[in-house]
Amino acid sequence: MNNFYQRKKLLLVLLPLVVFIFSSCVDTSGPVIPSSINYSSEMKVVNLVIGSGNSTLTLNGQTLGSVNFGDEYPTGDFLKVPSGSKTLRVTFGGGTSKSYQFAAPTEYKFRVFLIGNTSDTEAKVITQRYVWQTKNSAEGSPLFPENKGQITLFNGSPDSKIKALIVGSDTAKFSTPIGFGSSTPYRAYNAGSYTIKVVYNDSLNVSFSQNLGSKNRYTLVLYDNAASLKSKVFTDD
Repeated sequence: MNNFYQRKKLLLVLLPLVVFIFSSCVDTSGPVIPSSINYSSEMKVVNLVIGSGNSTLTLNGQTLGSVNFGDEYPTGDFLKVPSGSKTLRVTFGGGTSKSYQFAAPTEYKFRVFLIGNTSDTEAKVITQRYVWQTKNSAEGSPLFPENKGQITLFNGSPDSKIKALIVGSDTAKFSTPIGFGSSTPYRAYNAGSYTIKVVYNDSLNVSFSQNLGSKNRYTLVLYDNAASLKSKVFTDD
């Protein structure tokens, strides 16, 4: 019986020591998991609102600047913003204003197209790629083939339906015309200078000259009413 109590007392003495040894062996050298991750996106705003003139932009209460009809803001690099919910308030040149609610897609590069007229307007968010899919990265290089320029089309004209895109001798006919507020996937062409023609409605067209640089991507925008349809090309990458 005495041996039993002696062994029990010895066990009680050794147990804290064993616990201490095991706790001392825990590896704490690994990376610390952050309590939260702050994701960011890159954006531009394109003003295609008929009758808007020069308009002032405010994003989540912060004044950004102004943008004319048919232009984008900013004109240089894309604006880096936190991903998530956004309120864009636009004060049009005539004094009226409109607030747009949208989400900045997580880690995406995108444009917000403001379309319609000052009394009936909406915002369209068109994503381009992840922000980390850059030209020379392993993840992004497949998006930018060597010696190819790429172009996508966005229709911001309320009464125009795009039937075909002609780049040089290459004609892309759309089985379903590209309607108001819609866009096309990127199409790749050999790098170089082209005459580009857009066919819309019955047989109307607008044409212009454009250089497509190697490994560059562009957005062709059609805007204003069909009777005075305008076009502009923005550089994406």
